[in-house]
Amino acid sequence: MKPIAAAVGRRLVLKSLAAAPVALAAPAFAQTEAEAVLLTITDLHSPYSRLPALLEAIREVARGPVPAALILNGDLFERGNVAALRSGAAADFAFLEAAAAELPVIVNLGNHETAILDDMASFVARATGAGATVIGNLIDRRTGRFFTPVSTRLGLGGIELALLGVGTDNPFVYRAPVRDSLLLLDPAGFVAETASAVLGDADLPVLVSHAGVTADKAMLDGLAPGTVVLGAHDHLELTHESGGILYLHTGAWGRTLAVHALRRAEAGVEVATDLRAISPGSGDTALAALIDEVLAEHLTDADREVIAIRETALDMPASILVAVEAVRAAAEADAAFLGHTTFGAPLDAGPLTRYDFDAFVRFDGDIRTAEVSGETLTAIMGRANQWRAESLEARTGDYVHTAEIGIDPGATYRIATNGWTAMNQESYLGTTDIVFEEAPGLMLKAVVAEALASG
Repeated sequence: MKPIAAAVGRRLVLKSLAAAPVALAAPAFAQTEAEAVLLTITDLHSPYSRLPALLEAIREVARGPVPAALILNGDLFERGNVAALRSGAAADFAFLEAAAAELPVIVNLGNHETAILDDMASFVARATGAGATVIGNLIDRRTGRFFTPVSTRLGLGGIELALLGVGTDNPFVYRAPVRDSLLLLDPAGFVAETASAVLGDADLPVLVSHAGVTADKAMLDGLAPGTVVLGAHDHLELTHESGGILYLHTGAWGRTLAVHALRRAEAGVEVATDLRAISPGSGDTALAALIDEVLAEHLTDADREVIAIRETALDMPASILVAVEAVRAAAEADAAFLGHTTFGAPLDAGPLTRYDFDAFVRFDGDIRTAEVSGETLTAIMGRANQWRAESLEARTGDYVHTAEIGIDPGATYRIATNGWTAMNQESYLGTTDIVFEEAPGLMLKAVVAEALASG
């Protein structure tokens, strides 16, 4: 960590002071009593169906009675959104610019900031030009310097916030063309070295982490009481409070706008969080019109092909179970397992086009099968469906969805999954010795699309 300390020292004035505590609003005070509001959005991923409504919701808060700011915690872009890719993220940057015209916007670097652009430095320049403040701890290997400052300070209604940005150090979640330009730091080590000095004298210290749950859990115990930790990367929804620290994940794909009301108290700053659901359609008319223009110009007839007409909308877990069952049936397996972040937007009611489908199933890949004992299957099931987890200890980060079945510990079962999960079985399944074989002729997107088309 010595080179890191030197780099941080060039950019930051380090002050080793204790953090002011945060009262975690128990009971929560009314949003109308707030002295300031902090908005947060995680893992945006070019959600064009919800982006206008999201902007309208942001503007409503920004034009309210108290000062407000917005944190975008990484992954603004989605390469699988062909309209975003082919247009150079025109609508995404229009959203960013419109939001920044309403209130201060801070962007923490994630791994999908280069989903559209091939250089993290280009993203930083474009986002800064749109009016955002960019933070993060990714280093440009070509220069040996951080792409952007690792922290920033923000005054809202007389409350001083200090923000420290952290990204994931897994090189394989960054696109291959940019990996060689990145020097990735161990998140827990970086935070241990910098957090107290960078965040210490603020009224409200905020760690903005795009490192994922596993890395975050290694950080939490070392943070000062009063720190608010905004998590991202794994597309989770969770709230955890322990030792005076508030730890939040607030979903992905623009489905939720987190509204954190802030007010000063004797103990420090009270925080009351309201999670506002964002539905597709309607919203800011100018952005909606621009998105319509982008879609009209860049979607092909193949992109517009209607795969199915859906009568009902499903939430994210139920949507993924549709895909899980499709894979299980196609592979003639007893159980199937698919990773959480393989999926993006849930299945909405109405026509499902190929373009919409690609927002649902983000990544393609082969299907693989294996034979496992009932005992092994029981252990795998114990790690699955973490959207129902009741404790942080039960969270492993990205995880698998499955349909639960009755299991005989002494029996043998055929399981199916996608290639990515099979290749990373230790993190997803908790196993290292399952021998998977490719299922001939089966590809994830084709299997799921066919199942949706057949109803």
